[in-house]
Amino acid sequence: MIRIMRIGHVALRVADIERSRKFYSTLLGFEVVEEDPEHGGVFMALEGLSHTIDLFPIPEGQAAPAPTPGAVGVRHIAFLVDSEQALKDAYLTLRASGVAIERAVDHVSQKSVYFHDPDGNLLEIYYELPHARALFREGRGDRDAPLVFEA
Repeated sequence: MIRIMRIGHVALRVADIERSRKFYSTLLGFEVVEEDPEHGGVFMALEGLSHTIDLFPIPEGQAAPAPTPGAVGVRHIAFLVDSEQALKDAYLTLRASGVAIERAVDHVSQKSVYFHDPDGNLLEIYYELPHARALFREGRGDRDAPLVFEA
């Protein structure tokens, strides 16, 4: 068995690299750590990491179909925050920035906010409860509930 330490980074093909750079940097706090015009990439990182998301433009002249719901592939990308307050702050920031919230859910072991990036990729920001692993072992069942934040 391979012993993976953590997920390293995600590479995304985007329709408009400047629009995506602005979304991920201004709204989600990613920092551009490298631009590679030869290969077309913009490499972005969260604090303390060398890179987290690599953005690549679609090849010139090619169509950019949106992700197909239910198709084989990545369902969504999730970003962990360190507290329930940080999750609430993220939710309020997304709303104030005009980003439509797909759904906000209390998953029993974690609380999540789902939304789309400019290219329609589903993203999740979540807070994992300190005893989440034990909750998984107990079996969460179908106990998801809507998550409501008071302004």
